[in-house]
Amino acid sequence: MSWKEVAASKQAARLAAIPKEWILAQPPSDDVKDVTGVPAASGILTPKELEITETEVVGILAKLSKGQWTAVEVTTAFCKRAAIAQQLVNCLTEIFFEEALERAKELDAYFARHRKLVGPLHGLPISIKDNFKIKGYDATLGFISWSHQPVQEDSVLIQLLRETGAVLYVKTNVPLAMMRAETENNVWGRTLNPYNRLLTSGGSSGGEAALIALKGSPLGVGTDIGGSIRIPASFGYQYGLRPSFGRFPTYGARSGMPGQEAVNSVNGPMSPSLSAIELFARTVVSSQPWLYDPKVLPIPWRTISLPEKLSFGLIRHDGNITPHPPVRRALDRLVRALKNAGHEIIEWEPLGHKRGAELLAKQFLADGGESIKKQFFLSDEPLPAQMADYFASTAPSVYEMWQLHLERNAWQKEYLEHWKQSAERTCTARPIDGILSPTTPFAAVEHEKFRYVGYTGVWNVLDYSAITFPVHRADPKLDFVDRDFKPVSEDDAAIQALYDPQVYAGGPVGLQLIGGRLEEEKVIAMAGVIENALKASN
Repeated sequence: MSWKEVAASKQAARLAAIPKEWILAQPPSDDVKDVTGVPAASGILTPKELEITETEVVGILAKLSKGQWTAVEVTTAFCKRAAIAQQLVNCLTEIFFEEALERAKELDAYFARHRKLVGPLHGLPISIKDNFKIKGYDATLGFISWSHQPVQEDSVLIQLLRETGAVLYVKTNVPLAMMRAETENNVWGRTLNPYNRLLTSGGSSGGEAALIALKGSPLGVGTDIGGSIRIPASFGYQYGLRPSFGRFPTYGARSGMPGQEAVNSVNGPMSPSLSAIELFARTVVSSQPWLYDPKVLPIPWRTISLPEKLSFGLIRHDGNITPHPPVRRALDRLVRALKNAGHEIIEWEPLGHKRGAELLAKQFLADGGESIKKQFFLSDEPLPAQMADYFASTAPSVYEMWQLHLERNAWQKEYLEHWKQSAERTCTARPIDGILSPTTPFAAVEHEKFRYVGYTGVWNVLDYSAITFPVHRADPKLDFVDRDFKPVSEDDAAIQALYDPQVYAGGPVGLQLIGGRLEEEKVIAMAGVIENALKASN
């Protein structure tokens, strides 16, 4: 079959998996930008199903544990809402509603028989990024050549989620090989941003972010190698945790660049609820994943107590790219909120961030693009323009690659010392507790115009824990073009020129909090402090 025929067959199978009664009778026209209100107004969801899908994870689990809601009721509600989301923004890849409902029936039967839960995620629907292997289904990563090749076993994380009682029901869209911040590929097409369909949902976990934004999932799993959780979470007005490598299992997940370990890919949760992020992290770590994945560190989930006064370093500008006005306004708002709550903010020098971003790019291309090219050229699909670097690059020698490793290690050591020395500048006499930074230089950006991962990718090179949190949405009445802007480079000028207050209207803006390596518990707890401070400032 030609690539077009393969893609058509995959998309037809996806559509066939949606019951006819869940098809929108009158889908919104293409000129309707914000479609977040469509699911509730569609008439497809019953009042109870609306209540279920509007409830946060902790509330859902409480109802399930008391027998007030059944797993079948909860699963049905999210299957229906996910089906609606797919029709609005094209966020799903593999759909297995029938299997999910069978699993939900089993969980309900177990609860009826034993009056207890299978595990802490009993009956909770969880959406999964396309690269995770779920037995019996494809994991295409947007490659035509991986279509119609169902995998034969689950990834380790999938095994653990099943054991804790989660119900898996959909997989979500990604860019080709998961190596772009725009979710679009030749198998499934482009995913749109539900808040403004003229804007991107980000990538590479863009399908997850779009589904969650439409409340078609209460909790999803993404992956992050340069910002692939944090960027779409920011564009989807939700939380997204990028853990350090070794906290969550990655074994068995499919990669677009298998064997690339100079910068490790990690997986993490995405949700509109911070408590859901904490629950996922605690549950996965408490499942002792180090017994199933040899690269997971045997570190139990830790209970921490934050000091009453926190100290944060603030990055307003990384020295390379100037944030757009909506992002600058978000930073100002965050600083005011935290200072009003009694916390300290000091300006943070982005030590070597340009160097870190360059290291990331070199490490991504270290095989000369061979891993991607080898899989890509097994079909006749056309080349995505923004992937050109992977098809034009040449591999460094082994010696040259080892020098990159040495340069990375040296920068990691320099940054560690830089962090420790901040104790000389804080009023607490402790090093800063975390760093506050833009997630991207812009609110959700127009399709095909995402250009810079430097604000997220540097933390992947350093392997620091990080979480994105929502702040506000771009507003043309508040976020004006900066007429006094002076670029620091041609790239800076080009990215700032992208800003148009009317085009960006409604685009979500998220910022990120960065902690030290393996400080997931502390990062989540500090995100709670930020959440409360922002709420108090409204």
